[in-house]
Amino acid sequence: MARLIEIQQANNLPAALTVKAGDVLMFGATGGHVHAGAGIVEILGHYLPAVLGDNGQVFAPLGPPTTVLFRALGPGRAMIDVVTGDPFRSARTTALEIIVEP
Repeated sequence: MARLIEIQQANNLPAALTVKAGDVLMFGATGGHVHAGAGIVEILGHYLPAVLGDNGQVFAPLGPPTTVLFRALGPGRAMIDVVTGDPFRSARTTALEIIVEP
C-alpha cells in the first residue's frame, strides 16, 4: 500500500530519501520542481490549505502555497528541489535525491 510521507521542514533533510513506488511526499513548502528523473518522480502541485464552510463554500487564505506534493512513479533515482520561506523575499531551495524502490 502506498504511503503519504509528511515532511514538515525541508531544512534538515538527509542527502537522499528512499521511498517505494506509489508513495506521495508532502512537503511543508512554497514550491518545488523535479530537477532530474521526471519519469521516476512527478510533482502533483503546489497547494493552499482550505476548509469547507457550513454553507458549502470553500475558504482558503490569501498568500503563497504552503504544501507541495510529489509522487514516486517507478524504480530509479530522481532529483527534486523544494522551495521554502517567503517566495517573494527570502526563498530557500533545498535539493534532495529521491531513490524509488519497486
